[in-house]
Amino acid sequence: AFSAASFRQVAGSGTTTFTGALATTAAAGVEVDGTNFDFNSTVNLTLGSLDVDATGTVRFNGVVTTQAAAAGLVTITNGGVLTITAGGDMNLEGAFLQDGAGTISTAGDITTTNDAITFTDEVTLTGAVALNSGAAGGTITFKDLLNGNQTLGLTAGTGNIDFDGVVGGAAALGAVTVNSAGNVTADAAFSAASFRQVAGSGTTTF
Repeated sequence: AFSAASFRQVAGSGTTTFTGALATTAAAGVEVDGTNFDFNSTVNLTLGSLDVDATGTVRFNGVVTTQAAAAGLVTITNGGVLTITAGGDMNLEGAFLQDGAGTISTAGDITTTNDAITFTDEVTLTGAVALNSGAAGGTITFKDLLNGNQTLGLTAGTGNIDFDGVVGGAAALGAVTVNSAGNVTADAAFSAASFRQVAGSGTTTF
């Protein structure tokens, strides 16, 4: 385990691996810049945010928890593949933002407290995924392609759900369920085994 008030890595040229649990308590949280990062156990931030800036790959194999209300933002910038395994669920008091130039491979669930969940680049589902942005939710956004023959559950409360790229073009999704949303918008082709919307307060547009 690695416990510190905060942790900052300015640069690195190899792979930085956190084998055990990583925990911080200061408002600075965790900020790491480098090539590749492996988070092989839990990450628990009592205060502050998690900011990972990698030119290569980033892997999450353990649960990520942020506890600072409105400050527990997780930002992942990856030049290679961002991998979130089935054990890499995220329970966040802030928003989730993937904004790199790489791709995303995920089987992990993400839950925020009424904050946005945003994937900027191509996403492949490698396991069942549930995204929940809260009852007064932030927007759930897939800005690029979304593929993978897996189930996808989306709960946005009164927040919107946006599919900006083709969904299921290379590999059709499994069952897609929208549990709640404001507006749901799919701007391109959408292919899935099934689509079900349980509740909504706005309009749904394909």
